[in-house]
Amino acid sequence: MSKEVVSLFFQASHDNDVETAMSCFAEDGIWVDPTGKVYERNEIKEYLVQQIGVLEDFHSQGVSVNYFDMVEAPDGRVYIGASVKAADGTEIRRFLDVFEMRDGKIAVKDVFGKQKLAAALEHHHHHH
Repeated sequence: MSKEVVSLFFQASHDNDVETAMSCFAEDGIWVDPTGKVYERNEIKEYLVQQIGVLEDFHSQGVSVNYFDMVEAPDGRVYIGASVKAADGTEIRRFLDVFEMRDGKIAVKDVFGKQKLAAALEHHHHHH
């Protein structure tokens, strides 16, 4: 049940169908961004539109967001991981979306991400 709602949310976001995406959220639903900033229900729409813009920018640069299989936990939370790759296939970052559901709607959309710092990693490869 929960997975269908989250799938609908992603599909609607992908199709730039903001109204449908918003209908997936509970009346008092919130969206937490990677920095921990909380967007209340009345602020979600603006943030969603901004995020769709980010995805469109990615696509124009050849950057791809590759989602893994969605997992629904016994407590009803839905988890979906993703890998963001540059045009040449290099992984730029990785993140995990966590959805807390209530009555078939998204009560909380949270995300945990890690930036891949290629420069910092390469630094360790130098032999002294």
